[in-house]
Amino acid sequence: MTGAFALLVTRVNAGWYSQPVGQITAVHNGAAKKNTDEHGNTDMQTHQTLTVKMLNSAQRGRSFTTGNTFTRSGAVDQPYRTGQQVFITWQNNTHTKLSITNQKRDTVIVLLAWLVVVMLMAILRWRGAVAIFSVVANVCLFLIAIQLELLQYGASMLWIFAILTVLFTIVTLLLILGWKRQFVVASVATLAGTFIAYGIFILVLHLTGEEGLHYEAVAYTVQQPKPIFWASIMIGALGAIMDETSDISSALAQIVVETPTVHRWQLFRSGMNIGREIVGPLISILFMIFMADTFPMAVLYLDNGNSFAQTFTWTMYLGMVQSLVSAIGIVITVPLTSILSVFWLGGRR
Repeated sequence: MTGAFALLVTRVNAGWYSQPVGQITAVHNGAAKKNTDEHGNTDMQTHQTLTVKMLNSAQRGRSFTTGNTFTRSGAVDQPYRTGQQVFITWQNNTHTKLSITNQKRDTVIVLLAWLVVVMLMAILRWRGAVAIFSVVANVCLFLIAIQLELLQYGASMLWIFAILTVLFTIVTLLLILGWKRQFVVASVATLAGTFIAYGIFILVLHLTGEEGLHYEAVAYTVQQPKPIFWASIMIGALGAIMDETSDISSALAQIVVETPTVHRWQLFRSGMNIGREIVGPLISILFMIFMADTFPMAVLYLDNGNSFAQTFTWTMYLGMVQSLVSAIGIVITVPLTSILSVFWLGGRR
């Protein structure tokens, strides 16, 4: 019921947007034509004639005709269908000619968010609600950090995101684990592993003179790309390391509860064994996320006649560096968490 209501709201909420919003009421597709660029790449191109009915602004209720051209590859464009809601930009001061800037996708986002909430509450119940609250709190912290970074014009980006890393760790683990000993173990191990891995990254850059790193390949940068990439290294390593430390510390805390007479050396060995089991899957997940993020652009580069070396340099290299730094942090954190658990979680001497 709540999902249906949320979907209904996103279909009639055009008045909430300051940007003009319209709905496509009619679509006429022309004949597909073959298009060849200067590199010999071929694609099929189709022109659409669209009728758009305005849903907000002073032109609400009026219908306009505009065009859209899309290709079969769909690299930088898309076809539109009847019933879709779109964002509009006026092409003249009299508001008689318009163009479509993008599709309005809040319906899809709300539907996915509702499904995630329902599944978390149905399976995890109270823990699911805590996880949702943790995500909301982290999003708020991230938005605050972005605003502070914009006010500083990027001058203090690394310091802002270093503080954000600490806040992310404390807020997330406190909500998930509660005020317990494993919270202290997981927090200290997470921050230590993250900053040690980050320090190794900086040391390697210093020793190699940052040779081969093309910071200008960072996507959608409007400020200095170097501090943006360095900050992303820090935040990217944090997530995987936090997952690992919470798993190991929680498991060892449960061992101490069920077997209070367990020897501390056995507790350390148990932590190392747990770490060895989860390090492989965590690094594999990081690699798959990295590949999924860069695969579309890499295919586009290769399809346009670029060599594999050039494609790797401009689409995969920075992501691979980020994955390697995260992997170093994951490996380092296993003995860190195990050692801290020995001293703080108890066990027989």
